[in-house]
Amino acid sequence: MQVRVTTPAFVLRRIRWSESSLILTLYSLDFGRISAIAKGALRPKSSFYGRVELLSMLDISLSRREGRELDTATETTVINHYESIRVNPDAFVYSCIFIEWLLNLITGSEPSHPMFHLISGILDNFSAGTPFWPVLCSGIEKALRLSGFAMEIDRCTLCGGDPGDSSLWNAISGGIVCRNCSENSERIPPGIIAFIRKSRKSRLDEVRKLKLWQGGYRQCFDIMRKFAEVHLEKRIKLKSLSVLEALEDDY
Repeated sequence: MQVRVTTPAFVLRRIRWSESSLILTLYSLDFGRISAIAKGALRPKSSFYGRVELLSMLDISLSRREGRELDTATETTVINHYESIRVNPDAFVYSCIFIEWLLNLITGSEPSHPMFHLISGILDNFSAGTPFWPVLCSGIEKALRLSGFAMEIDRCTLCGGDPGDSSLWNAISGGIVCRNCSENSERIPPGIIAFIRKSRKSRLDEVRKLKLWQGGYRQCFDIMRKFAEVHLEKRIKLKSLSVLEALEDDY
């Protein structure tokens, strides 16, 4: 059975399928993660040309057939192209890093309105300019929780007790551990745990004001990456991270 639907969606990835067509990976408000072919999207006269750009928020119409993993895009209008991100190399690469995280975390097709609005909030904040690191780290932590991979920061992951002011961390058990359960744990900066706690209670525009020391955000990022790799049982490949590192070396 074939049905036609229309939904708001973000373009998370574009892959060239043929000389003129693209395969799009979308995160939609109503259907979660979906894949769709945009036939003729690379032709200048196509109605898709210049619209189905990476990071764009679209109102997209799809032809869906039961049992098929690939939908067919039939029509689209642009809701937001995030031009201020596209003209800012730093904002663009931070956005791409966040999107790559999502592609690793979101594997099923179940819709999540909170995840959709998180993507919107992250891109809105990146559009506003610096600082980027606190928004990226907070966005990743929120995406982990929405994907069912929350880091435990309020009770010991081994005994369930109050960790007190412990900053001992065990990625395998899922987060913080108390001093009595310190075996096979590592000590992480207490400021990172404080950052995560504050960011969980804060809107993204408030997170922009949270401060860490030089290199602290990258430490937070690496801790979350290690945690995700353990619990997803795969490597988190981030091609955009090397681009960010090259940009930072240039400054």
